Amino acid sequence: MDVNQHLSPPSEDGYEAWSGPYHIYEGDSGLQISESRVLLFDVMQYYDEGKSIYQLCEIFNLTPLQVKTAIAYIDKHRATLEPELAKAIAYRKEREAYHRRLAAERWEKIAQLPMTPLRAAVYALLEKNRVSMNGSANADCAE
Repeated sequence: MDVNQHLSPPSEDGYEAWSGPYHIYEGDSGLQISESRVLLFDVMQYYDEGKSIYQLCEIFNLTPLQVKTAIAYIDKHRATLEPELAKAIAYRKEREAYHRRLAAERWEKIAQLPMTPLRAAVYALLEKNRVSMNGSANADCAE
């Protein structure tokens, strides 16, 4: 089978005309690309920002055919996906804020614990790595 046949855009008949080994399915976290754990909304966000198919392949570790399948699905169902994308972004921000609060609470509890020699050694090693990676002490890690 010719590889370029898979990389060509779907016919005007729509997504059903696109015959390939990959598909979009409803997973636990939302719509996902088969043979991966990548959410369709993640691909949609980057695609709408203007990322190319090959950039999306690199970002999400997908094959070009997986990305083409996702894009074909997005193009066909954009009207229903866009409102859901806004909800997904809001939910993701809410979930991230929740987990950051939990992490901050855990760090506060850890800070109140007595310093052990092993913990002091771990903190010294972390600070040494931060200095070597960032070039200055007390620099925040990249997020």
